[in-house]
Amino acid sequence: MSASTTCTICQTKLQGDYCSSCGQRYLGRRVNAWDVIGGWLSGLLLPERSLLGTFRQLLVNPRYIVNNYWSGFRGYYLSPSQLVVYMLFVFGLHLALVNQEILGITVNVSGVSDSLKSFLSPQLFLFLLMIPMLGLSTAAVYYRHKHSFPEHFTAAIYLFALWAILFTLLYDMLYLLLGMELGSLPFWFFGAVFLWSARVFSPEGSAWYRVLLNSVLSILMLALIFAILLGIAYLLDPEGAIEQG
Repeated sequence: MSASTTCTICQTKLQGDYCSSCGQRYLGRRVNAWDVIGGWLSGLLLPERSLLGTFRQLLVNPRYIVNNYWSGFRGYYLSPSQLVVYMLFVFGLHLALVNQEILGITVNVSGVSDSLKSFLSPQLFLFLLMIPMLGLSTAAVYYRHKHSFPEHFTAAIYLFALWAILFTLLYDMLYLLLGMELGSLPFWFFGAVFLWSARVFSPEGSAWYRVLLNSVLSILMLALIFAILLGIAYLLDPEGAIEQG
């Protein structure tokens, strides 16, 4: 590690792996595939200092917190894997207290036993599958930026989990307190995810219409990936149709 490296949180000059002021850890390298895997194997349920700070930064300046994780800084903000744990917790409460839809989507899969459906919600499986698909779509749209797939994947986890948590909590509060259902929820959810992805990957200082265009391109790329996967699934099992409502 260079002696001139400074902490991204408090700007203190680092003399080791940890910042002496705020305690953030610095790995001294960029994010790699092992970080994606290892993040799930250690410390999943250990809350980090800045739960609210993580949400605030992701809302206000998503590029900063994603770049902070890419660059090897740890221990201050929530990691992507920890944010997914919170997302699954919120989903679990929603399924137990409200209904079996996740973000307004119901998925019925034929040929699957009831015991397997009770173990893993088809909607939950679909949403977990969409995280790497979101990473693939941004990797395809922003291929000139030369980010590695682990970087695209971790950004997808951050943004997907952020908006999944916020929209689920908003939906549940409106439903439980006022008896209202938030209409067009999938539209608002995916719109927010792709818009924030464009804020992360678009060149700094890009005009708002450029960011919006990049988000639309990412949506189209995800739709193309989905169409290819559904086409392959149909060719392999024409009768195993998936109904979405």
